Amino acid sequence: MNYAQYCRIESKAGGASCTVREFVRACHSVLSEAGKARDKRDLRHEWIRAGLCQRQKARDLIARYRF
Repeated sequence: MNYAQYCRIESKAGGASCTVREFVRACHSVLSEAGKARDKRDLRHEWIRAGLCQRQKARDLIARYRF
């Protein structure tokens, strides 16, 4: 997942303070029907995990540089 795509999904999920569940639901909302198919399951999970990794990095930065 590239950063621009992550930003769009994060804003759709409610911003930087969104929960994991909200983030995953937002990921599913941007997928096409083909992307939601059973045979694409492993690729979809890998894509969502990459987004969750970026989410965790962003939350770590927020926690580190919060005043």
